[in-house]
Amino acid sequence: MKKTLALIFALLSLNLVLAQSVIISGKVTSEKRPADLSLVTIVDGNTAVIATAVPSADGSFGFAFTPDYEGFFMIGGAKETDVQFPVYIKGGENFNVVINDKAIVYEGKLSAENKILAQWVAMSEVVRNKSHYWMTTQSIFKDFFPELEVLAAKVPAFVAGINTRNVKFNALMKDYVKFSTEYYAINFLRVPRQSHPDKNELTNYYKTIVTPNHFLNDNVLQIPLSKRYISMYVSFACSDDRDTDKQLLHLVTDKQKALLLSYSVLPYIKSYDLYLDFVGKYGKYFATPDQKKLLDETGAKLYETKAGGVAANFTYPDASGKMISLSDFKGKVVLVDVWATWCGPCKQQIPFMKKLEEELHGMDVVILSVSVDEEKDKEKWKQMVIDEKLGGVHIFASGWSKICKDYKITGIPRFMLFDKNGNVISTEAPRPSDPALKTLIMKYLK
Repeated sequence: MKKTLALIFALLSLNLVLAQSVIISGKVTSEKRPADLSLVTIVDGNTAVIATAVPSADGSFGFAFTPDYEGFFMIGGAKETDVQFPVYIKGGENFNVVINDKAIVYEGKLSAENKILAQWVAMSEVVRNKSHYWMTTQSIFKDFFPELEVLAAKVPAFVAGINTRNVKFNALMKDYVKFSTEYYAINFLRVPRQSHPDKNELTNYYKTIVTPNHFLNDNVLQIPLSKRYISMYVSFACSDDRDTDKQLLHLVTDKQKALLLSYSVLPYIKSYDLYLDFVGKYGKYFATPDQKKLLDETGAKLYETKAGGVAANFTYPDASGKMISLSDFKGKVVLVDVWATWCGPCKQQIPFMKKLEEELHGMDVVILSVSVDEEKDKEKWKQMVIDEKLGGVHIFASGWSKICKDYKITGIPRFMLFDKNGNVISTEAPRPSDPALKTLIMKYLK
């Protein structure tokens, strides 16, 4: 009986997995076929290629995958500027697509969601191609504006008809229709053309685009082209005024603001001082792990560990979980020891470090030890600090994280010295076993 139940459970589990798997078969009929096609995710405004397919001799290709979220995916080129087509995936879909240059036909057993999506893609094809794929679809405002107005007039009725049993899709699709129409309208004005309209030649639709609290939620971050669209929207809303603070007023959530800043401002920062100013003013918006990672990686690329330069700050927990930063110790000379419990040369320096600490006792010096042990060895690190009676301040970096990226640390032990103002003395300081380290510390204590 137990074996029978186990078999039934296993079969049910297998059926559940199969039900969530997605198969998209396709064929490229264009005369000029792409070398490969990508399956692209859209998460919090960021895109990522999760699979690549190479069309066969007859143009056939396919993707088989298990989605890790419900929402829009894209099929086509790897970049947003490439030709891409949307599909809506919940899990369990099995359908076909036929791609011919910048057009797509959805075939087979389509879900209610993809039937509606297919209708919108077909309805907006001409406007989309003239706006977004402007390099290969030549157009000027005199032929584009009438087609845009026709499409815009159809949008309210089309949106009203989006009423599937999938509440999440309904909300996302309604926003996609609205925002993509706005994107096509604004993008048309932003890319090179043989002639551009004066402001008084813009059609009535352009007057309806900017509204208060335009993005009430973060649905906009889950639709295609969201980074480019948000940037263009706030620029259009501000009449091309590049004042970042004014542009941020048109966005509601921190995620929206971080997306705009990461797309329109952060890539153009060329010095670490400007980066620090940026973080001080806008760093609070970068709240998700991916956003924080982007911010840290940008700082690491810009940071130069030259003597006299501002120290790259870092913050990690101590054994009790209290967060401690390098910047907490301004007013004191700080000796940073980057080490790990598994590092033999690090352990060799322990007696010399203890002796140095005794000699500097009572002076304005802090010894800040940063462990780069992995998370799995955290308890081992705590115990070693106790067993070895290690002095100073101890914090846990949980692997080769921010401090290593900023200071280009690829090997340990690594000793770094910072002055009372938080500036770099040396990021390659002598080891405690070398008397030169104490001499250097005493110089800056004076």
